[in-house]
Order: sequence, then C-alpha cells, then structure tokens
Amino acid sequence: MPLIVFLLLLVAIVWTLALARVKIPISELQKFSPLHLAALGVVLTGSVFGHDFFHASGGPIPITIDRLLLGGLLVLAAWSWLINRENLRSPNSMDVAIFGVVGILFFSTFTHDYKFSNNLPLSRLLFFYLMPLALYLVVRTAKMSRLDLAVVTFALGGFGVYLALTGIAEVKQFHSIVFPGYIVNSSTREFFGRGRGPFLNPVSNGVFQVIGFCCIWFWWPRSSQRVRFLILGASAIVAIGIYATLTRSVWMTLILVSGVGMWLTTSQSQKGTLVIVGTLAAILLFPVVGDKVLSFKRDKDVSASQMSESAQLRPLFFSVAMRMFEDRPMLGCGFGQYAREKYPYLQDAYTGKQLSKTRGYLQHNVFLAYLTELGLAGLMLLMVMLGVMARSAWVLWLDQKKSLAHRQFGLLLGAMLLGYSVNGMFHDTSIMPMLNTLLFFIAGIVNNIQTAPASESEAISESATTVPTHPSQRRGFPATS
Repeated sequence: MPLIVFLLLLVAIVWTLALARVKIPISELQKFSPLHLAALGVVLTGSVFGHDFFHASGGPIPITIDRLLLGGLLVLAAWSWLINRENLRSPNSMDVAIFGVVGILFFSTFTHDYKFSNNLPLSRLLFFYLMPLALYLVVRTAKMSRLDLAVVTFALGGFGVYLALTGIAEVKQFHSIVFPGYIVNSSTREFFGRGRGPFLNPVSNGVFQVIGFCCIWFWWPRSSQRVRFLILGASAIVAIGIYATLTRSVWMTLILVSGVGMWLTTSQSQKGTLVIVGTLAAILLFPVVGDKVLSFKRDKDVSASQMSESAQLRPLFFSVAMRMFEDRPMLGCGFGQYAREKYPYLQDAYTGKQLSKTRGYLQHNVFLAYLTELGLAGLMLLMVMLGVMARSAWVLWLDQKKSLAHRQFGLLLGAMLLGYSVNGMFHDTSIMPMLNTLLFFIAGIVNNIQTAPASESEAISESATTVPTHPSQRRGFPATS
C-alpha cells in the first residue's frame, strides 16, 4: 500500500510540473467551470470508487459515491441554468442521435419484462445509458474554457498511468500494492490474473488506458524537451499496462489508434515512410508472434486451450444471433432479454451445430447484441449515433479556426470510437463498466466545442494557446527535425 501511494504521488508531482510549463492567462482561470470538474469527478470516481468499492441500500437504487456526485452535479447544473450562468443550446444531430438510441432502449425496456432477473433490463438502462446521458447533457451545455480541457487531458493521462501501474501489479501478483483492494479481493474471479483494474474488466481497463495514452501525447507539442522525456516515460508505462490486460482487441485498439494518430498528424512526405515501416513490421513480426497471440494463457484459472476454445465460440454466437434475428427482425427480443430468449435457439438438433456451448454466455459482439435485443431499428440507431460522433470528431480535427488543444479532442473522440467499436467486435462493450460514461463524456466535450456561441468561441481561438512554430507541431505531433 505505501508503495502504490508513493508511485501515485510521484506521478502527480511529475504531471503538475508538466502542467506548470503551460502558460494560462488569468482570464482563463476566471472562465473555469466547476461543472466540468465535477463531471470529470463522476467519471474518475465511478471508475475507481464505484459499486464494488462502496454501496449502501437506498431503496431500488443502491447508493454509491459516484451516483451521489452525479446527483450533486445535476443540482449544480440546474442552479447554474436558473441563474442564467449557463445557457441551454439548441439540439443538433449528435443530440438527436443519442436520444434516438436511448429512446428505443427506453421503449424496449418497458414493453418487455423489465423486472426480469432482478430488474436487470431496468438496471442496465439506468446505469449504462440514463446516467451517462445526464452527464453528457451537462458537459455538452456548460461553458468551457481552455483550462477545463487542460484539466481533462491532465487527469485522464494521469489516470491512465495509475491504471497501467495497477494492471502491471495484478499480472505480476504484487497484490499488496494494488489499490483499491477489491480489485484482487473481489469474489468476481472472471479475468482474474489479467490487468482488470478497478473495473474488474480488462476491456474497460484497456480502453481507458488508450484514452489516457492519447491525452499524454496531447501535451507533447506544447512541452519543453525535459517534459517530453517525462511524456515518453509515462506513455511507455501505459503501453506496458495495455499489454498487461492480455486482451487482443485492446492491443489492436492501441495499434490502430497509434497508426491513425500518426497518419493524421504527420506531413504528406512522411506518410510513405509510415506505410513502408508499418508493412515491414507486420511482415516480420506476425510469423513470430502470430501463434502466441491466437492462443496463450491469460486468466489465472483458465488454461491456454480453454482460451483458444473460447475464441472458437464466436461463429456460434453469430449463428444464434442470426436465428433470433430471423424471428424478430425489427425490434428484437427486448432490451436485457437475451439471457432468457436465447434458449430455444441453442438446441443442437434445431441448427445442426453445437450452439449449446454458448449457453452460459452473453453475446460477444455489441452489434449482434443490439441486433438480437433491439432488432434492425436499434442497430441502425446505434450505427447512426456512432457515425454522427465520428463525423463530429473529424470536422473538429479539420477546423483550423479552433486551437490545437480543442482540435485534439476530435482525435480523442475518434480514439474512443475505435476503442468502442474494435473491442465491440469481440465483446458487448455497451454493458461494460464506465465505457458508455466515458464515450458520452468525450462526445459531450466535442459537441460543446463545436456549438459554443460566438462570444465563447473567441475564448477558444488559437490566440488563447501557445502556438507551435513547427508545421508538424501544429498538427499535434512532435517535430522530426
């Protein structure tokens, strides 16, 4: 315990020194919004000190620290709007797309047995969608300064380092320094032995670390040479932490995010070199690591052969989903109903395949999960929402009228969408701890930046930031010369 506290304190000191290198005008301090700080607190508190850390009986909804903090945030936001400190903004395409997804989930939940399995559908709707939606609405409308964004990237970058150190300690079985202690003491043994982090899930842990990895590199263009050494060290720690998740889809996410980020932020003359180096690396490394990547021991209580067998179940999940889709193509079997409705489709005699092997599992694909439970209507609304978010991320990154610090959040939302979708091809990311919360939080920031009134837009112009002189630094990537 003292060691992990010392390491976290060391990381905090390092990042404080890095942040001190960025000159922030007094006027920016006056524009700092407590709403964004509180919203960030909800994300971080819900990740580390959520239900598994502490919960108390509070009627139908257990009381947790992050839920109390979210309630306080909503009260503070309502007060700010009542006294006209914050102004509600007109809805746009992202708002409509998000409300479309939440709307069909709401409809599907209450047109089916929402009390099934101890209120499972209702709980998923509340904790995985309605609470993140509330957070999105606050972040999307509150006034935002450059300092707000600096705090967000600083905190998420530091959080990524914490998750990495914790994951490494889990894999190396240094359990005495893992904080909070429930990470290793929890009765939940699934994924035990991997870097589960406070989420008790290596996918959630990995995606948060990828986002932290991006935030660390966002500081590169406006840092001194000394601070850049710290950035390299922090990003190396996070990369090792991502490896410690021992999850292939998370590794794939880091590779894709790094590749896309380098492609978008390097000059045209450097892109050819990137293609050649990337191709050669793939050709040389795949024969060496290919077999090991496809089958290796990860969970402490699961053998390598069992892990290999689990990968072979994915075609069976697809077969079950298609059978269910054929019977209920438009609206599906109902949100949260898959665990019960799948059983008639698992009979081997019905399909001629060993579908009964999937009996104890949920869908291992977020898109198939939507298709089976919400039908084509739900899947199309999900695709529209992700598409609108992707378009907003791309438009923000290309907007040269915005400062680099703000444009980088377009890249961050793009990285989050890659993490959600790439991992979603192998897992149902829609019901993983805090992933929807992080997605809606970042999407809210991007929407806020793009829809800020003219009076607020002046505060986020390039003049509010230290302008890099090298062309590659303007794109948000280190200079090569």
